[in-house]
Parts: sequence; structure tokens; C-alpha cells
Amino acid sequence: MRLNRFLALAGAGSRREADGWIRAGRVRINGATPTGMGPSIDPSRDRVTLDGRLLVWSEERRYLAYHKPPGLLVSRRSQGGHPTIFQVLGPLARGLHAVGRLDLESEGLLLLTNDGVLAEALLHPRSGLRRVYRAWVYPVPDAGAMRRLREGTTVEALPLRASRVLLEGADRGSGILRVELLEGKKREIRLLASAAGLHVRRLLRVAFGPVHLESLARGESRPLRPGEVRALRGEADLRVP
Repeated sequence: MRLNRFLALAGAGSRREADGWIRAGRVRINGATPTGMGPSIDPSRDRVTLDGRLLVWSEERRYLAYHKPPGLLVSRRSQGGHPTIFQVLGPLARGLHAVGRLDLESEGLLLLTNDGVLAEALLHPRSGLRRVYRAWVYPVPDAGAMRRLREGTTVEALPLRASRVLLEGADRGSGILRVELLEGKKREIRLLASAAGLHVRRLLRVAFGPVHLESLARGESRPLRPGEVRALRGEADLRVP
């Protein structure tokens, strides 16, 4: 098995991330730095570590839906004193990695898995995976602000545009938006809102492709249903085993 594929299957990250770790010298095979980018290994015999941490490949694939609360980092390492989702989830998240990101202030549906191949395929722009958010913004957007939201903006030469924006209602002086994205760009909804003269008070992801947050409370998690996993593989154009 190629080393970068093993790293992905062991839940360490995507194959693209694995290539970077190999180049940076963070990976060891039986205590030695590998030569080249894609040496083959035997998962049953070779000892592979990342930053000194032993990686174990299990053929059992795990898929978890998690309602990330605000104030947690989607990262392996704490920064600025903020806890991470992995610190909070503890043994439940051992061997898993997040599919994409939610920023520190955002909350809602986050998928975790040790299926690095599926995770990488879902995040590739060609998948066109629909991400649905509910955003509480101030002030309640008028027709002009809604037009600017739908037209999108450009930030540092990066075009930003939602595939769909709807005003669902208002609550305590805030407008409630339903925003759909087809690609996860960093802080995209907050940047779109700012360009339209709006401030995001709360941002909640309610769906990631065919998987929905449903009634999952903050901080709670659940295994994905077999049908949800099959649907995700279909979205990623991967053959269902």
C-alpha cells in the first residue's frame, strides 16, 4: 500500500495533506524517514508514525455526525487557549479527522471519519457538495443587501458567491438567512455578509450534502446511518463497496 494512502486510511488526513507531511519529514516508517513521496508499506508489519504518534489502520470505517458548539477549534492543536473538538470528544474521536472546517465562532453539523479517501473526495470542488447554513444577520437585510448577497464579492482576488440565498424571517432585529454553498471557502458567508453591509450574529450549518443536523443538540454526536454513508459516496462519485 502506498504510504500516502495508508495515512489517509488511518485517519490522519487526506492524501494531499499526507504528501505534505512526508515532504516535511514528519512521517517515519519503522523509525526511519521514508525516501521519495510514495513508498509502499505493509500495514500488518510496518510501524508508521506521524510526529511520533503511532498510526493504526483498521478496516472498520467510522462515520460520525457532530454538532460543533461555538468556541471550539476544528484542529488537532489548541491555539490561543481555545479547546479543540478532539479534546472535547476525547476517545470518541480517536483515529478520526474532520471533513472540512467550521470556524471558531460557527456551529452546527461537522462530519468526522477515518475514511480519508471519502473525505478527500467530498472536499474536492468537483463534487459540488451542497452545504446549507442558517445565518442570523444584523440588520434585517433589505432588497439591496439581498441583491449584493446574491451577486457575491471578490476578496483578495478570490471570487465568493453563494449558490442560493433566501431570507427566511426575522428574530429580535436580526434577519434569518438560508445560505447554500457548493464549495467550502474560508469564512465565505461572513465575508459575503460583510460586503453586503451585514454583521453575522450566529452561523449554524444545518446540512452537509445528504446529511442533516436534524435535532442533534450542541455537543452531541451520532453515527451516520448506512444510507447516509451510501449517499455521501454517491455525492463523491465513489463506488459503494
